[in-house]
Amino acid sequence: MAGKALTRAGNYAAAAQAFRRALAAAEGTNVGEVKLVELYDALAMAYAEAGQYSESEHEYRRALALAERTEGRQSLEYALLVAGMAVLPTQIGNREPVIEILSQAIAANRGTGSARERAILGVCLAGILVDGKRYVEAESVLLEAQSGAAGLKTIDPILLAELLSGLGVLRFDQRRYSESVDLYLESLRLFERAMGDQHPSLVAQLNNLGLSYFKLGRLNDAELTLRRANVVCGNTLGEGHATCRAVLGGYAVVLRKLNRKREAKAVAARSKQIARASQSRNEVGLTTSVTTLRTKSNNVR
Repeated sequence: MAGKALTRAGNYAAAAQAFRRALAAAEGTNVGEVKLVELYDALAMAYAEAGQYSESEHEYRRALALAERTEGRQSLEYALLVAGMAVLPTQIGNREPVIEILSQAIAANRGTGSARERAILGVCLAGILVDGKRYVEAESVLLEAQSGAAGLKTIDPILLAELLSGLGVLRFDQRRYSESVDLYLESLRLFERAMGDQHPSLVAQLNNLGLSYFKLGRLNDAELTLRRANVVCGNTLGEGHATCRAVLGGYAVVLRKLNRKREAKAVAARSKQIARASQSRNEVGLTTSVTTLRTKSNNVR
């Protein structure tokens, strides 16, 4: 399917258009509801990566309604859809129902389900737990996912990269910055081998690595890494994308610390300019996503 190829290439806006066309064609036929769930899910993920979060939530809700009718709320597919929608920035407030659904799905599939899909759920659940500063629970979830997916480096290196990145986020929040650097470096290497050196999936890894270097006082490493993150972001997502704003904000802080004040001022001004434009488009940037986990491996859903 064209949409899957475009998603893998990081062309999310074009992928969304392709999935919309596929949905329009499918809805006019006798295609089964399971296939429709897959298309709604794929469109929702493409919208999320393109920064169109309201549209993404709308498609996730359509997919969830169908999945509940065809497979039930206790199904693995329903839990995966919940995980996808849960990490959208539109989802705020009480996260306990989501945590319960994901935890139950992981437990229910612990002995018989796919280790890969349990790992996807684990990464999403851990992200929610870290946001809530529930670090002990998050670490347990991530380590279980990692131990249960021992063959991922060969079978699905992208998912392994996301697991390592999730651990990196946890270590960063725990102020264990040397460990977060090691985890982000390994995650980045896996992404680069699988996706090349110019793919939007690299931006978050480079940004997080650069911030970890900054916390360690490795300012030159931080500057080089965040500069590269900004270049990759501009080349792949466009210089006006909300994610580039987030990268530029951190880059400006590093430049000020390096006493490159004129550059820092210009970079900060550009970040604010993008922020104003992004706000009018309802974009956020640099959010957790399951698109990488679920669509950029050999086992494309």
